[in-house]
Amino acid sequence: MDSALPGQLVTYDCRGECVPEVGGAEIPLPLRVVQWNIERGYKLEAVIAALEKLDADILCLQEIDIGNERSGGQDHGRIIAERLKLNGGVAIEFQELRSPCRDPGQQGGGVHGNAIFSRFDMRLRVIDHAHQPYDWARDGVLLGEPRIGRRCTLVAEIFVPKRPAVLAYSAHFECFTGIVGRVGQLCDLLQDSREQAASVPHQLVFGDLNTFAHSLARLSPKYAQGWFRFRSLGMSEPEWWVQNILSWYPPDGCVNQRLRDSSPTDAQRFPPELLRAAVNPGWWDPFDTVRDVTISNHAGWMTAKADWAFVRQFRVVRHWMANRDYAASDHRCLVLEVDYAHTDVLDEHMRLTKHTARDLDRRRRSRLWTWCTLAAATALSWAALRIARASTGSRVLA
Repeated sequence: MDSALPGQLVTYDCRGECVPEVGGAEIPLPLRVVQWNIERGYKLEAVIAALEKLDADILCLQEIDIGNERSGGQDHGRIIAERLKLNGGVAIEFQELRSPCRDPGQQGGGVHGNAIFSRFDMRLRVIDHAHQPYDWARDGVLLGEPRIGRRCTLVAEIFVPKRPAVLAYSAHFECFTGIVGRVGQLCDLLQDSREQAASVPHQLVFGDLNTFAHSLARLSPKYAQGWFRFRSLGMSEPEWWVQNILSWYPPDGCVNQRLRDSSPTDAQRFPPELLRAAVNPGWWDPFDTVRDVTISNHAGWMTAKADWAFVRQFRVVRHWMANRDYAASDHRCLVLEVDYAHTDVLDEHMRLTKHTARDLDRRRRSRLWTWCTLAAATALSWAALRIARASTGSRVLA
């Protein structure tokens, strides 16, 4: 396993006699699918117990450790595949370097990446993101993460017997950046999804997209960089994504004008190729953008919907979150039961997303109005107090 390098695939097939026959019985619907960042497998037994209980057809997992000291030096991808009797693979993002600047709980020595597992046959490939906010070989030590590699997304074309194929993505966007740094990685996936939609229209775009550059994180240049750090005041990063990218569809135009107009100056505007890529090809996430928090740190001061579960041309029958108490990982687990749908569901999901965007915009305006009103009231109260003190002082002198 030491030979695995960033950008490469490590594959497993531990189904044994559990492989569904191509000409066998039709797979019962709905399909159960899972999105989960397992936090380097620090609590791997608890993760596996939760996954065994869910008994999903497709798993998209992030932060798979292979050979790292911090997580027992084991191949977590193989352990998961063997214990659950699944087929799958891991796209290696980083070689985690041993370094004295790491404490024992963070020590490397192996590799790290994103995985997809399924009970079905699959064909895997890796998207090497064109947009990389960091040169990790240069900047890793400064960030406390000495490593070599790049952000990449694992893609699997999954062959469900007697059903159309499913295209699944398992992504993990950069956390040490801000909105601007992640928009490019999102657009890489939007473009790939759109290019594949004609041949594989049924898609699952899952991942830990690290959308938390708001709230307390705004004060940290490590986690919220760029000119959207304060320009997005009044909304969270997930809300900003819905309003400026995810609610822009092909009927709205082949160039995302809303994203272009969100930039404060011409010099800071997104490049034309990114604006063309920032068009939603039909993704929809059934979880609530505001209330369905998937990560909570620093005594609740940094909470966010960091994990997303987009479906394309699927109807969501049921969805819920597991690991709600964060006992097995610092991320909640997203679980969906989905059924194949015709193209008319794309229009329905577009209407739902646009309605959400309008509602979020109204909430933002209301919050900003409330903040401005409170600020004005505070200023007036302070001025009145100063006047009253001055008046009292004048009477005493008289």
